[in-house]
Amino acid sequence: MKFNQLFVKLSATDNKDYGYIIPFSSGLNIIRGDNSSGKSTFVNSLIYALGMEEIIGSKGSAALPYALKDRFDLDGVEKRVVSSTVYLELENKYGQTITLKRAIKSETIDSKLIQIIEGAYLTNQSLSSLRSQYTFLHDPGSAQDENRGFFAYLERFLGIELPSLSDNKGKETKLYLQSVFSALLIEQKRGWTDYIANIPYYGVSGMREKVASFLLDLDSFRNTKKLNELQSQRAKVISEWSESATEIKVSVENEYLSVSGVSKTPSVDFDPKLVTIGERIGLEVRSFEQIKSELNKEMYEVVQNEKAQLSGDSPDLVIKIESVQNRIDELLLMQSMCGSQIKINESQLGQYVESLESIEKDLKGNKLTRKLIKFGVDEADLDLAKGKCHTCLNPIDDILISPNSVAMPMSLEENIIHLDNQKKMTKSLIDGLQKTIERDKGQLLIINREIIEFRKELISLKRDIKSTNSIKEADIRKKIVIENRQVSLKNLEEKVEEYITTLVILARRYKTLNGDIARLSKHSFTGHDWEKISTFSAEFKLLASKFGYRSAEVDEIEVKAGTLLPYLSDIELREQVDTPTELQQKQSSSITDIKSDSSASDFVRLIWSYLIALYKVSASQGGNHLGLILFDEPAQHSMSTKSVNQMLDTLANSRGLQSIVAASFDENEDTFNSSVAGLNENSFNLIRLPRKVIRRLETRVAGD
Repeated sequence: MKFNQLFVKLSATDNKDYGYIIPFSSGLNIIRGDNSSGKSTFVNSLIYALGMEEIIGSKGSAALPYALKDRFDLDGVEKRVVSSTVYLELENKYGQTITLKRAIKSETIDSKLIQIIEGAYLTNQSLSSLRSQYTFLHDPGSAQDENRGFFAYLERFLGIELPSLSDNKGKETKLYLQSVFSALLIEQKRGWTDYIANIPYYGVSGMREKVASFLLDLDSFRNTKKLNELQSQRAKVISEWSESATEIKVSVENEYLSVSGVSKTPSVDFDPKLVTIGERIGLEVRSFEQIKSELNKEMYEVVQNEKAQLSGDSPDLVIKIESVQNRIDELLLMQSMCGSQIKINESQLGQYVESLESIEKDLKGNKLTRKLIKFGVDEADLDLAKGKCHTCLNPIDDILISPNSVAMPMSLEENIIHLDNQKKMTKSLIDGLQKTIERDKGQLLIINREIIEFRKELISLKRDIKSTNSIKEADIRKKIVIENRQVSLKNLEEKVEEYITTLVILARRYKTLNGDIARLSKHSFTGHDWEKISTFSAEFKLLASKFGYRSAEVDEIEVKAGTLLPYLSDIELREQVDTPTELQQKQSSSITDIKSDSSASDFVRLIWSYLIALYKVSASQGGNHLGLILFDEPAQHSMSTKSVNQMLDTLANSRGLQSIVAASFDENEDTFNSSVAGLNENSFNLIRLPRKVIRRLETRVAGD
């Protein structure tokens, strides 16, 4: 990512325009200005234009100084601000250029609105008819909706894919752009208090290492997300196993039997052959096969008893058989009709569900558009109002209205009401169809049950065609009981087989997931990760030494893989810590005068080293760094000019990096000259701010 130009325009009560234009070049940009010139005003407006003012400490124009929204002084005369706007032209790695336009003070436009102008609106005055779209930020959906959400749009424009994280409550969230930019845009007030300071709090712990891991694009960072996904899948397998095991147990116990060989939780060595169903009689257990065999034997005895009592044909049974057969035919016809109607209704239900999804999508889009209008967009400026599709920007032809029709298209609010009514109506239709389908399925179950019962009766009648009145009623009842028991056990057997097949599949899946989770947990860092971390550690220590860090032995500093932060004697390196060598020297020489704590300027040197090393390793080994660093007053706490000189030299010679350093250089010419000594004058772009950065605008910019 590269900034091309920043333009801030303020309209005052004297009907004149004021502001400033700051052009940027590739490589190192030094913005030199005195402490009272408005250097911080420039930095904050740049951060605000990018929608990243949470880094400064608040949202909206509240993050900006009063000079941009209330009043400013010019040559001793106070000017009152009527309205103010900031423009920022930036370019992505693909060479595409956009310009961001955001209101600072406006009576009609909310600061949550950012207009994205496609093209070099500020630097190419020959461009005309530039397309633009409106997006919102700091509101639900701004990081998800790519068409209207600013952060989602910017993420896509920058060509990065921000990963998902788990927050402190275990819910899935996102690594937001604001967190990433905290490592790129370092403002003066709080930016030099930590290696990556000012990360907005989104309920996620350990954000410094997460941001650093993302910028370096460590496999372990992606693996953490994958590990969470695998653990979620395993939890689902455990839940499905528990449901299937419970269903088996309940189904078996409903038949007054018991089951063994099925555990409540998944087993990686589950063997379906060891699953047994039986009937407990005292201490003994009759197996399922024994029960079926005994039932078959009882049925055989009943049938043999019937045969022994056969005496002659009964003509009345023929009429009864025909009656039962006719009833079965009627039921089969009803079964076919009912089944067909269910399929028709289910098909219709699917169409209604798709229609509901489409309506909800359109409704959401219209509500987001209404949000843009609420924030200040003129409805006539929206693509939909211009008869263009939001997505492809092609003209929309309304084929439902005749060209000669005087009917007026619905307004946005009318459209929302119409879609909302459609949604309610479609939901009502879906609810009605679901109830109808449920009723028809219940009717089908009754029909199926009747068919089974009449078929049983038909079989009995055919068997009784030669029976006589001498057949005992007790035998008939016993036969019915046995038949019902056989059917129940057959259904149970089929049901249990289905669940066992499911358990076999789940056991295999469980074993695979356990293996994958174990591998990811055991090898949290890949070989490529260790190479990046090692390179990062070496680069960090090299830069710390180059920048003049002297509070500890640089060689004894260790960048820990778990946090990606520098440590000395297992303590995070922020203040003076005795190294093992120093401790040994003190003990051997009985030194009691302990060296004073690491100076604040030395810690700032470490921050320089850390942030620049992140870029260098990302650039050399394929990371996600955006190739931009902004340092606001990096020479904190009476930093030596030699250190500043080495830092500027490093930035100027970091290929592919656009760096912006805003500094006062103690408002001293000698300090500035010492800071840039040895730098080729063509290796950096120097912008000298006037005594006051806000001046009268004499020239027009493109499109203004």
